[in-house]
Amino acid sequence: MGYRLGRRGFLTGMLGVSSLPLLGPLTAAAQAQTLRFFGWGDGTYYKGLFDAFEKVSGEKIAFEGVPFSDLQNTILQRFRTGDSGIDVFLVDPTYVPTFSKLGILGDLTSAFGEKSKGKLFPSDIQGANYIGKMLTMPMEESTQVLFFNKGLLAKAGVEAPGVSPDARMTWDKVIELAKKVQAAGAETGFGFEQVDRYYQLQVLPESLGGGPGVKGEDLLTVDVANDAWLQAGKWYGSIFADGVASRAPTKSQEMRDLFKAGRLAFLVGGPWNIAEFSKVEGLDYGAAPHPYFAGGKAVTPSESFHLGMAADTKNVDKALNFLNYAGLDKDGAVVAAGGSGLSANIGATQEILSRIPQQNPNLKGIDALMQYELANTAIRRPRTLGYLQLEELVTRAWSDIRNGNGAAETFAQLQSELERSFKRIPH
Repeated sequence: MGYRLGRRGFLTGMLGVSSLPLLGPLTAAAQAQTLRFFGWGDGTYYKGLFDAFEKVSGEKIAFEGVPFSDLQNTILQRFRTGDSGIDVFLVDPTYVPTFSKLGILGDLTSAFGEKSKGKLFPSDIQGANYIGKMLTMPMEESTQVLFFNKGLLAKAGVEAPGVSPDARMTWDKVIELAKKVQAAGAETGFGFEQVDRYYQLQVLPESLGGGPGVKGEDLLTVDVANDAWLQAGKWYGSIFADGVASRAPTKSQEMRDLFKAGRLAFLVGGPWNIAEFSKVEGLDYGAAPHPYFAGGKAVTPSESFHLGMAADTKNVDKALNFLNYAGLDKDGAVVAAGGSGLSANIGATQEILSRIPQQNPNLKGIDALMQYELANTAIRRPRTLGYLQLEELVTRAWSDIRNGNGAAETFAQLQSELERSFKRIPH
């Protein structure tokens, strides 16, 4: 593709790759397995998918993973050696342009370009394509809702919010209610599941019309210091300064545990939490539409992981078989969604959503809500060659604001840092 992965200086300059240690090759036992899958964590999340695929195909999968925060950088480091030791790997779709430039994704166009039409959401197909080629297989989808603890709200005399999109509350209203519940004894009033993360917080300036932080035809013009970003940043800082949101914990699982323990009144999070929350004995909870800013528009985070076939794999046929099962086969796509997560497969998502109210009567109507959000309010992260830097630096900026730094100063500095970083990206 015109770039040499062996040039560490190029990767560092273009993509801002940190100096992570290179992982060694897979063990001999793992190499003896059929397919080598690279992702995040210890593989527990994907075990159901691997087992189901083995049952229908007879093929086993060897998993290798790293911490979530290290995933993208490690993928780049692995491919720079010229022998990645990977057959299939998780791809955040915002990195498709970057991975395409680096030539690490196998071309899926002939295998799935036509076959995916009508089976996958059109927006997911669009996210998998770049410069006329289908380069990834969309696997998961996502949205966000406002979870709330019904018991804590009742104790404070706060009426539980409705699940209809028409009942959508403003951010100010949510914080007002959260403070009332907190005053009545709740440890924490409000929280975001994915603290400071770009995926979770992009909607704040977007709701106010401030855009995703980049603009222009190539999405390489930085725009994170406009009035909408400033207003969103001031609001974000205020909820931590007021104490209605806690500056700790900061990990997603810690936020989920806080809600499960009945110590958090309102939590903005994804549908993947439903299976986990519904298993907690005594946790009486509900869900409402994702909030928005008064005078702005309702927007919700969307999209999720795709699967990529390594350009240097020797297991092309087996890799394609797995991608087909996880993405286009309805039964496989349901399993790949991991319980209450959503799928890029239209039929699978319909089936998953239909099951949720049956599993928890408190969530009646949430299936219609999420279908509405996916069709009407969902926004996607910008597909820019500078996304690696954008995500890292914007997330750091939100963290600084959460910890007390001023929004104006923080976003002005962010603007300068991103502009300097983007100048190193070949156009």
